[in-house]
Amino acid sequence: MKLVKLLINAVIAWVLGIAFIIATLYFINGGADFTMTDLMGFGVLATVVSALLMLLLYLPSLYWLRRRRGGVKPRKDFLLLTGVVCNVPLFIFLAALINRKMVLSEALGFIITFVIIGSVFGLGFTFVQRDSAPSSG
Repeated sequence: MKLVKLLINAVIAWVLGIAFIIATLYFINGGADFTMTDLMGFGVLATVVSALLMLLLYLPSLYWLRRRRGGVKPRKDFLLLTGVVCNVPLFIFLAALINRKMVLSEALGFIITFVIIGSVFGLGFTFVQRDSAPSSG
């Protein structure tokens, strides 16, 4: 059941991240250059990369923090862990791509998208794990 809740949590995080991408693409040019190609490019890239981050970085870090703290309180620590701390390598990578492979606005858009996805995932993790006690080990 927890696996299903974590998957729903991931889907909610992706939906909010993609909603930010849609809003940014639409409002930055007044809706003039908004195409499904842009949405699919940004959306698929953000979803695939965040899925890898969730499996390889977010979840192990969240379980480590939960075990270290003896629970999921305070929630803001879990939100900051996945929203900011776990994304630092990605932020550095995206900053290195500025003026090489992408413009500043694209890099900032991706950074904000990953902050949203990570923060929502970390917060959702606290709701999924709130009833269970961490295993001692």
